[in-house]
Amino acid sequence: MIEKEDQLKMFAKESKEDQLKILDLEGQVQGWAHTYSGIQVQHHNLHAENISNYNITCVPKVWLLLSGLYRSLKYVRPSMLNMLQRSAGDCWFVTLLVSSYDGIDLAILQDDYQFFQGRFSFVSVIRSGIAKPKGYAYAVHWHGCWWIAQQIREALKGKAAMDPSSTIVLRHRPDECFRHCFDVEAAAAAFTRWRYLILGQPISADNGLTTNWATYSNLIAPGLAANRSSNLFLSAMSASWSKSEYCNGMLDPGECDHGIPYCLMNKNTAPCRPPVLLSWQQHCLCRLQGKGSSETSLCIDRKPPDLPLDACMDITKGTKCILPRSGWQKLPQQLLPPAWQLKGGLKDSGNVAYMRPTSKKGYQTCKAGRDL
Repeated sequence: MIEKEDQLKMFAKESKEDQLKILDLEGQVQGWAHTYSGIQVQHHNLHAENISNYNITCVPKVWLLLSGLYRSLKYVRPSMLNMLQRSAGDCWFVTLLVSSYDGIDLAILQDDYQFFQGRFSFVSVIRSGIAKPKGYAYAVHWHGCWWIAQQIREALKGKAAMDPSSTIVLRHRPDECFRHCFDVEAAAAAFTRWRYLILGQPISADNGLTTNWATYSNLIAPGLAANRSSNLFLSAMSASWSKSEYCNGMLDPGECDHGIPYCLMNKNTAPCRPPVLLSWQQHCLCRLQGKGSSETSLCIDRKPPDLPLDACMDITKGTKCILPRSGWQKLPQQLLPPAWQLKGGLKDSGNVAYMRPTSKKGYQTCKAGRDL
């Protein structure tokens, strides 16, 4: 039997020829930024020498994709690292697409690289003009954090890429504090069975989602890079908010079976809208308090960000359906949760500004959960 230490050595060893095959992604990074008006790349660590030195000792089971303003990342990153290590051992990787109006110090990002043990890739961009508004920047962020991971998977091939159905993608903001780890194997099995699925959390982290690589790569990322008036873009943006199983909250009930179909109505073939289920309320946003040397971080659950993690959880158990506050009865049968789950009743979750339709905002969740 080969000892674990010997396995790691064998995995980490690459031939000189393989090293030479690793491409410098400078051109691709600049090319990605040029597709968005008002986006300028400031720093990145996707150079060939960086990629060949990433500390990848096993194929990542979990990709943590972070995107947005830097905010309180240095305060919450211990909770991220703890969650990743307890969930996936050393088999994880973190990407960061961070933006600002006046730039970020490279030393800060290099420190993050060291903190995440060399399993961390970043691109920092400066936003100006048309790229400043939130509505524009969200698509850039949500596509960019995935794009970084995609380049790493392509450059390192078998060393960084595994079955897209069972590879877990967690997309969050840089100021997320994690409270739990999770059972990676159970999540991978459920995502493989469903193929396309999103586990969302529309209140505690409206732009955070848990899915597999296939869903993000086939359904979300292409749409975010598409024409902004297309159904593909609207569907991807809606899915990115982890909204609702009701056509992802974007369309009126009568339109649900037109345009891009719901995945389960189309035998899970792309493009389609993935179902969204409520699960894994295991994190909390952390805000910065004060300035300069007295600066601290405060989480919205009033707890410090460096608390020990609670026990690992199975995020595929007890998932809740998400339905709009009104009109859901008009949905096609294929879009509704099982009848037994509806009989358990619905809990009104109140108004949420970004939910659709705009005339009656808000959503309801099934009181009865179902295991995936």
